[in-house]
Amino acid sequence: MSRKSTQSSAGEPSFFYLMIAESCFRRATSTRHPKGRGTLREIGRDYLARATEVVSSLEHVGRMSEA
Repeated sequence: MSRKSTQSSAGEPSFFYLMIAESCFRRATSTRHPKGRGTLREIGRDYLARATEVVSSLEHVGRMSEA
C-alpha cells in the first residue's frame, strides 16, 4: 500500500474541496429555486477558494520543515 505524503501533494489543490465545489455547481444547474442557483454557485466558489488556500498552507508547512 503506497500513500502520498503531504509534502509531495502540496502543489495540488485539495481534492475534498474540489469535489464539494463540483457538487454545488451541479446542484446549481438542476435546482428550480430562483435564489438557489446563485447561492449554490457562491458556495461552490468559496470551496474552490478553500482548495487553493489548503495548497498555500501546505507549501508553507513544507518549507518550514525543510529549514
